[in-house]
Amino acid sequence: MPAPRKPSPSSPETDHAPPVSRLTPAVAARVRQLAAHAGHRHAVADFRARRAADQQARVNALLLETIDALAGLLGARHH
Repeated sequence: MPAPRKPSPSSPETDHAPPVSRLTPAVAARVRQLAAHAGHRHAVADFRARRAADQQARVNALLLETIDALAGLLGARHH
């Protein structure tokens, strides 16, 4: 059985993006910039999620205090 032939350099099978080490400095800088923007968007989303959770916890605590105060007022009327 003959050995498989290697595709020629002009073959569509070899048509793919160059490795990262062959990127031009401008393309590499753009990749870094996009990665930084993605990191920033992730940090902003994380901050907003934590803030929403904190606000919800505060609202829940205020509701519990309100319920406790109302229960105390209603309990005082029965005595």
